[in-house]
Amino acid sequence: MSAVEEALERIKEQTGVEGYVICNYDGVVQRRSASILKGIAENIAQSMTKLAQSAKNVTRDLNPNDDLKNLRIKTSRKELVVSHDKDFIIIVIQEWTPAKEDQSHLQQSAT
Repeated sequence: MSAVEEALERIKEQTGVEGYVICNYDGVVQRRSASILKGIAENIAQSMTKLAQSAKNVTRDLNPNDDLKNLRIKTSRKELVVSHDKDFIIIVIQEWTPAKEDQSHLQQSAT
């Protein structure tokens, strides 16, 4: 089993994973999970490829000796994790539920 296949198996086993897209650095989809429609996968690949390249450039601008490994984006409902290798980019889409804030510190003690 190839490294890509092993990585995909680990991704699929994670709780909350809704799907994945694997694309090249031109934003061309190489593989996608069945749960993501082709047009949506293409849109995700194009958008995330551009964003990942911009983030990589910013990282290098801040420190020329550093390199971007992962990019994590949280929305109100989803989380996207973008990881890249020398040949391809993996985008994982997963559910995200914000933790309920502990508001016990806001309660006033009755004295």
